Formats: sequence, C-alpha cells, structure tokens
Amino acid sequence: MDTSILRKIGLTNNEIKVYLTLLELGSVPAGELIKKVELHRTAVYDMLERLLEKGLISYAIVSNVKHFEAIDPNQLLSYVDQRKDELEDYSKEIEKVLPELELKRKLAKEPLEATIFKGKQGVKSMFEDILRTKQTLHVYGAEGRFKEFFPIYYHHFHKKRVGSKIKIRIIYKESVRKEKRATELKLIEMRYLPNEFDTPATTMIYGDKVTIVIWGDQPIVTLIRSGKIAKSYLSNFELLWSIAKE
Repeated sequence: MDTSILRKIGLTNNEIKVYLTLLELGSVPAGELIKKVELHRTAVYDMLERLLEKGLISYAIVSNVKHFEAIDPNQLLSYVDQRKDELEDYSKEIEKVLPELELKRKLAKEPLEATIFKGKQGVKSMFEDILRTKQTLHVYGAEGRFKEFFPIYYHHFHKKRVGSKIKIRIIYKESVRKEKRATELKLIEMRYLPNEFDTPATTMIYGDKVTIVIWGDQPIVTLIRSGKIAKSYLSNFELLWSIAKE
C-alpha cells in the first residue's frame, strides 16, 4: 500500500513499519516484533514508545511480558483531527486507506481483552473510543481531572458527545460540587460522595468495556473488554449511585 499519507501526518518510516507490522501480527511481544521488522532492538523500543504516546498502539501484560498491539485504524482520524490546523487536508486521504488497514487488523489474531494506553494521547484515544461506542457512560472515582488535563479537548469531547446523544451518569467527590458542572454540561446526571471516598483512579463503564484511569504526569489507562466484567463494575456503580447525594 502507499504509505506516503502516513508520513504526511507525522509518522517516520520506522514508525510506519512497526505500526503496519503490528496490524498484521496482532498482539505480540517485542522480541517477535523485532525479528519481523529487522530493526535494531533499541530502535524498535523507541518506535513503540512514540506510537504509544501518539495513541496508535497499546499493550497488555501477559505472564509478565508486554504484548504490543495496533489499535483500531480509525484512531488515525482522531490523530489527524487533533492536528487539523496543520493536517486537515489529509483526512480524506486517510479515509481512502482505512479499508485496507482494517482488513489487515481483521486478519490478525484476536485482540487481547485487556490493553493499556500510556500518556495524554492514550487518554484521548480512550475518550474517542467512548464517542465511537455511543453507549451511556458511567463514571465513578471522578475528581475533575479530565478538564484539568485537557481544558480544550474537554469541551470538544462533550460537544461531540452531546451531538451523538451519549448520556453520562457520574459520581464526583463532594469537593467538585462547587464547580457547578451540571449547568455547564448537557445529557449528564451527577451525584456526589464524601471526600473520604477519594481515589487516585477514575473508573468508566460503557458498553462491554471498563476503563481505569490513573492520573499523573503520564496518565495510564487500563481498558478491559468483557461484558461480564462490565456488568460487575456497573453493579458497583449502581450501589455507589444509590448512596451518593444529588
């Protein structure tokens, strides 16, 4: 396939090689990837780190070994959208090659049930997935860190969410109440728990997915794809919702 469009949106030749190889292989440890791409070990790890930061790949730990995997190629459109002032002319070109990229992913191994996204770009990848899923979002352990980390993207996300009629039920800690977000956002129900319920993680449930966000200088998102686990976490949410105050 013609990879020039991938270079135009900011990927290097080696990043493209690693990304396309992961699309073909599915979820693999770094050692297997290194053999396939025939690049120096250090270079491959550098490429993996850059692709993680760009939100184009993820990893899961299996038997104490990291397995890397290319995420849905549609994320390329989100990546372009975030740089649209510089790259908006390339969106249509990305759409042209999406069918071929998606075919590569379908021919790969089944994706892992648990994946990990790293950095701010990884967090954005998760929120873009929420928009694609178009299911009611249930959130607890919220502290208002999303708006703090992404003051511009925060409004962009909620505008698209409302446009897709995605509802949110969210449980904040009490100290966030003063920010009066209920008047700022649409299609949202809020309740509050005492500040003693403080947690460094935010849990989100939508569709058959559960994400746990650990906020920090380099936030980490763990995404679990499992209807059974999502149902269990949703039960926990409903219990907290029943004791939280409006």
